[in-house]
Amino acid sequence: MGSTENILKAWRTGKVAPVYVFYGEEEFLRSELLHLAAQTLVPDEATRSFNFDQLYGSDTTLPDVVTMASGYPMMAERRVVIVREAEKLLRAKPAGQPAARSKKKANGTVDPLLSYLEHPNQDCVLIFDMEKFGAKNQSPFKELAAKAEVVEFAVLKDAEATEWVRSRATMHKKKIGAEAARLMVAQLGIGLGTLASELDKLATYAGERDEITSKDVEAMTGASRERSVFELTKAIGTANREQAATILLRILRTGKDQRTFVLIMLARYFEQLTLARELAAERKSEQAIAEALGLYGGAAYFVKDTIAAARRYSRERLDAATSAIVQAEEMSRRGHTNDELLMEMLLMKLMPSG
Repeated sequence: MGSTENILKAWRTGKVAPVYVFYGEEEFLRSELLHLAAQTLVPDEATRSFNFDQLYGSDTTLPDVVTMASGYPMMAERRVVIVREAEKLLRAKPAGQPAARSKKKANGTVDPLLSYLEHPNQDCVLIFDMEKFGAKNQSPFKELAAKAEVVEFAVLKDAEATEWVRSRATMHKKKIGAEAARLMVAQLGIGLGTLASELDKLATYAGERDEITSKDVEAMTGASRERSVFELTKAIGTANREQAATILLRILRTGKDQRTFVLIMLARYFEQLTLARELAAERKSEQAIAEALGLYGGAAYFVKDTIAAARRYSRERLDAATSAIVQAEEMSRRGHTNDELLMEMLLMKLMPSG
C-alpha cells in the first residue's frame, strides 16, 4: 500500500528512477500501478502512443527490450517501457555458476541487460514486472537488485487491507469507517481486486450519501457470500468435483469465519435434498416441492435443479452426508488446525456418485 502511494507521489514530482522491478503476490496493486505508469509518466495523451511500449516476457528478447529502452522520447519528457511476465525473460545462471561480475557473457559477447544497467537511458523508465524475484546472488537479479529500484508487492494482512479499503474509498469521494472496512475484509478476504470491485458497487449503492456504513456492507457483501455458497451447492449437486473444490477453497480463503458459515449452509442444502427426494418419491408437483423447501418467487425456478440433485443420492447417502457435516462441525469446534483439509475431506464425502 505505502509503496504504491510513495511511487506515484515520486513520479508526480519528477523523482523517477530509470529502471524498476515490481514483483510480489499482490497482483492487483502491481497491475494498477503499471496501468498508472503510462498515464503519470507520459501525461500528454496525444504523445503517449509514441512513448509507451508494453512487452511480454514470453514474446520478446532482452536485446529488443534494451533497444526500445534506449530510444529517446518523441515530443515528451520521457518514454516508458514495461515488460510484463518478466520472469519468462530473465533467467538466473544455473546453480554452481558464479554470478556475473561484468557485462560480458561466458562466450565473450556483451550481455545487453547488464550493459544497459551500467548506463541506463535517463529519458526512459524501464519497468520489469514479475510474480517472483530471483536469487539475489545470481545474475541478472544481483545486478537488478543493485542498479534498479526493486519494489515488492506482498499480500496485505487483515489490518493493512482494512486501511487500504478506507483509503481507497476516498477515490469515490466516500468515507468508510473502520468497523465497516473490517467487515468488508472479514466477509470478502484480503484479495484487493475483490475488495476494489465490491467497493465500486458499495459507492454506487450509497448514492448521494458521503459515507459507506456497516449496513451497506452487510447488504452487499452478504449477498456475494450467499451467491458463492449457491455456486458451491450447485457444483456438488451436479457432481462437478473440480468446480466444487475450487469454489470451496475460494470461499475459505476470504475470511476466518467462512468455515462455520459454509457448514451451516451445507447442512441446510442437504436437508433440502432429503426433503425434495422424499416428496419427489411421493410424486408431489414441482410447485408443491418448491413451497415445502421455502423457494418462492424467482427462487422457485431452481427447484428443478434441487430435485435432479436429490435423485443422485440414495436415502442412505443423504443420511451419511448429514452425519459427515455434523462430524466436521464437531472437529472444527475441537480446534482442527487445517480448515482447508477438513473441508476438502468433507467435500469428498458429500459428492454424489455421478
